[in-house]
Amino acid sequence: MSDYVPVNVKGVYFVSTITGPQAVVFLSDNGDMMVPIYIGPAEAISIDVALRKETTPRPMTHDLLKTIMDNFSIGIDRIIIDDLDEQVFYARLMLQDGDRQVEIDARPSDCIALAVRTNASIFIERNIMDKVSIDRKDIEAAGNLEDFAE
Repeated sequence: MSDYVPVNVKGVYFVSTITGPQAVVFLSDNGDMMVPIYIGPAEAISIDVALRKETTPRPMTHDLLKTIMDNFSIGIDRIIIDDLDEQVFYARLMLQDGDRQVEIDARPSDCIALAVRTNASIFIERNIMDKVSIDRKDIEAAGNLEDFAE
């Protein structure tokens, strides 16, 4: 895993872009560098609900998947964001089923939603981090996001 950087979810925000409002989740290496990943509104809500440790009246899709995994004793070993092609991120969900490891191709937003619910580690490929990360100060200077409070 030496080519991977551990990251944490810093928050989900709605930003104004040329094409209109979009949701973005920020991942940080616990320093000043942030990786923005644009995601769909449903996934943004799911991640935000989990970050706030709120519950919804009925289980959301990611809650359902976590419940199924818990009932079958399948755990998330880690999340890996390991590819970027034409501004589209790709991720893998690394599952542990007893002695068996299972690797599942998945959208980063779904992986992040599950990681937040299970406290699973998230890693991003170092070259991707170097290529797309933005200094936290530059994001705050743009003024269109809430403060990145810890």
